[in-house]
Amino acid sequence: MGSVQAAVVDVGSNSVRLLLARGMDDDGADGERVVTVTGLRRGSHADGTVSSEALARLDACLARYGEMIRAAGSPPVVAVGTAAVREAPNQDDIVAVVARHLGVQLVVVEGEREAALAFAGARLALPADAGPCRVIDIGGGSTEIVQGDARGPAHVVSLPLGSTRQAERHVHHDPPGPGDVRAIIAEAEALVGARTRGFPVDGPVVGVAGTVTQVAAIHLGIYDPARIHRMYLSRADAEGVLARVSALTREERRGVAGLHPDRVDMIVAGAAILVGVLAGLGAVGVTVSERDILDGIALDPGLAGGLLSE
Repeated sequence: MGSVQAAVVDVGSNSVRLLLARGMDDDGADGERVVTVTGLRRGSHADGTVSSEALARLDACLARYGEMIRAAGSPPVVAVGTAAVREAPNQDDIVAVVARHLGVQLVVVEGEREAALAFAGARLALPADAGPCRVIDIGGGSTEIVQGDARGPAHVVSLPLGSTRQAERHVHHDPPGPGDVRAIIAEAEALVGARTRGFPVDGPVVGVAGTVTQVAAIHLGIYDPARIHRMYLSRADAEGVLARVSALTREERRGVAGLHPDRVDMIVAGAAILVGVLAGLGAVGVTVSERDILDGIALDPGLAGGLLSE
């Protein structure tokens, strides 16, 4: 294995991820990947202000990531912020934490740019000569849906559907009530159906990010990235996982095989969004990709791509 050429950090609404990239190949970025659930959006104020507790969790996470980056030889760093960052009135506080521990300016991307980056990473789950596809990226604060082909995105929407956002809005019982779950599915299905009406429907649907991979892991009974990457998950499979986790209390969900304990609060809302999105798209299932926005950032010439091609 070669030396680390770039460190890529994605500051998301629910999790913060680090890629210590050694280079690129046909399957995406080659290197170590670390995910930490910081819940940046969790407990935020009504106007989107990130709480002091969430900032403290982010600070602890990035302090550790900074140490890992230095241990890897202090390669160039690219850090990107998505929904929770771009919506936060106290965005400067988040930017300051990133600068303190990583020594770089956080790049805050708009929803359509976020979607394009996720699309570039997600297509790595398909054959190089694959035709059109649709990509869904369910995050903590937003869901991006992109339609395109090997030339790149042709249609992009960013929707206010996120696992943390929807959990805070709709989940009012423990275990969640049927009405809580139905409300999330209905909102996702209606919003996706309305906003993607003009999208071509050719080709597979590819799903990226923690919600999709966690639903796949629960279906399998184990989180195994090698088995999950390129796995096909039917809508019926996703509905089965949703029925299972929504019947359990928060504490009972900690015992679900394949579910990361840090995601017990968001998995019901996330799985309901997935079911609603697939229904809104008229899709019978999704190909799961472990390659995502981190790989898209690494591929982007204006972000880390230039560093990795040197």
